[in-house]
Amino acid sequence: MGTVNRLNRDDIVNGKAGKRPGNPKGGVIHNDYGAMTPQQYTPWLITRKNNGQLNLGFAPYYINSSAILRADNTNNKAWHTANNEGNAWYLGYEVVQSYYGIISDKEFIKNEDMTLRQVAEDFHYYGLKPNRDTIRLHSQFSSTSCPHRSWDLHGKSINAVKDYFITKVAKYMSLGKTVEEMLKNEGVSDPVATVPNAVTPQPDGKTVKVGKQATHWETGSTIPKFVIGQVYDVLASMPVSKSRSKKAYLIGKGKVATGWLLEQDVDGFKAAGGGNTNKATPTTKPAITGTTTETQSIAGVQMFLNRWFYGGLIVDNLAGSATNKALIKALQMELNSQFNAGLKVDGLWGAKTKNACITVREGANGNLTRLIKAALICKGYDVKGFDGKFGDGLDKAVKKFQSAKALKVDGLVGQGTFEALFK
Repeated sequence: MGTVNRLNRDDIVNGKAGKRPGNPKGGVIHNDYGAMTPQQYTPWLITRKNNGQLNLGFAPYYINSSAILRADNTNNKAWHTANNEGNAWYLGYEVVQSYYGIISDKEFIKNEDMTLRQVAEDFHYYGLKPNRDTIRLHSQFSSTSCPHRSWDLHGKSINAVKDYFITKVAKYMSLGKTVEEMLKNEGVSDPVATVPNAVTPQPDGKTVKVGKQATHWETGSTIPKFVIGQVYDVLASMPVSKSRSKKAYLIGKGKVATGWLLEQDVDGFKAAGGGNTNKATPTTKPAITGTTTETQSIAGVQMFLNRWFYGGLIVDNLAGSATNKALIKALQMELNSQFNAGLKVDGLWGAKTKNACITVREGANGNLTRLIKAALICKGYDVKGFDGKFGDGLDKAVKKFQSAKALKVDGLVGQGTFEALFK
């Protein structure tokens, strides 16, 4: 019989976003683009609350195959869609550990299934029926790739993904009124741990280059194209017996894991059983441990772009051409979303993108301000917090940047300043 660990912590958010004016209209499915479990999200949310940062976003639920964290009462609003209607009228469900390479697609679907059971329970409670109006995707409310992994797995179109969710929720609703009843009636076994036991930490400095022949992680999920040809740190290894490989490497940047790579997929693969990594050499790595999408660092910017604008970036804390292109794409997406600019989202700076930029000044609050901060962070400026608020700290950073670029020093981010930041 299946079981689930209930973490009912309504005290974490405690109605911070306000009371919903009526019953919810439905639910929004999210993928977190991260690696944390519901248990790990608990202190993260508490820290965010204590730092006055809940306005940056939170969902009522964080769920994997074995645990359900409810961070606030479902009668309250939540800041989870960057859209007033979505925040006020729809419940938010975060399928966690959705970052590619952390768990296999099979294990991710288990997390997703538990999430959809919770959706079914709430739909019973509020008298909702699963259909295309009540089951929504985050990307329907704002410019985001979320739910990115569910999108890739279930058809890559809004209706295909929604229809998959609708079918699942309807099935679970037919099995019971609570998650526990559903698990009992469908006879699901307890989740099996997916983290290998025989993992060996690697000496600092060992690296591998992902070969052109690589197509799938050891877990079976597809390796994203942007990973191919890149050099990664080897964080750990484990014995395997798959195809031509006797070993798999957990690769990543700093301490942020990307995925388990079979040794046969290392560039210049030699022989099974080891000897496929570069020798450990003294190296200085970017400080990435503990980085989130709110951290004022290049790594934080990269995680923000990956989470909200499908950046597809390696989180390496280095401001290279790929990060700059992702910043321009994000700006183009935001200008299209807010002002119907009609820009081609290609990551290339041109006259059309420049002309679509508006003037942003102190007192502004939103994604345009945050992208300005992101660009300044990547150029080494201290913006006094990576959020969407244009306050005194950002005003000083903008003026310092304008002075360095021989622009008019007025603290206003107009077309000229946008061009100097993003071009």
